[in-house]
Amino acid sequence: HRLPHPSPSTMFAVRSTPAVRVSAVAGRALGAKKFNPLAAHVARKAPVAKARFSVSANSGPPSADGSVDIYRDTPLRYMGYANEVGESFVAFLPVWGVPATYGVAALYVLADTLDKGKKAYDGEADEDQKVKRGAIVTLDTFTWQMLASVFWPGSFIRCVVNATSTALALGHIDGDIAKFIPTVVGLAAIPFIVKPIDNTIDTAMEMSVSKALNGKLEGPADAGIALGVIGACLVVPPTLFSVAAAIKDLAA
Repeated sequence: HRLPHPSPSTMFAVRSTPAVRVSAVAGRALGAKKFNPLAAHVARKAPVAKARFSVSANSGPPSADGSVDIYRDTPLRYMGYANEVGESFVAFLPVWGVPATYGVAALYVLADTLDKGKKAYDGEADEDQKVKRGAIVTLDTFTWQMLASVFWPGSFIRCVVNATSTALALGHIDGDIAKFIPTVVGLAAIPFIVKPIDNTIDTAMEMSVSKALNGKLEGPADAGIALGVIGACLVVPPTLFSVAAAIKDLAA
């Protein structure tokens, strides 16, 4: 769901076609999942391919040569919004429906994580550092995506939907309109939460996980701050899910 930018460089990516370019432009207009913990992973020269590589942790513009990241610049990126949509349509889904949409979003996260890890591994010039570099990028990507693309937005949308449903119930508004309004409000809220959440997680990752993985923690105090920041990020989703449940109980 993000939308900090390493310098444009050639990546292992799918060459763009006119159709893909149109899709990419449309996606940027709507806002795309972004991810920026890897500013430290600058382009490196690979001795075998004799090309420059960069692992982009965000959903910035496609590279200057027209190459496209299929997980950020094509319709595949919409898989990352599945759980927010599921939370919005909770009134119309079976019991297993919302958890299933989280599964779809998780598949998107895993695919993007593996893609970025492989690119980092392949782009590392030092053979002795390939596994380490790939592991760092993989962990960084997975952590960012699970927070910013899955659990933070999902918990926010649940709060929005439950608050809307409760307000309608307390106002004695029922019938079909009471069923559809929370869904519409939930869907309408998605574009407004994407960038704030992405930017917050970007900053938090740069202060914690990314900093630690890249060996840039400076002493116990810095490590304590990093631990506190990532701990706070992990606490937000369960807290919001609890708040959403409490809001729902008000209408009971």
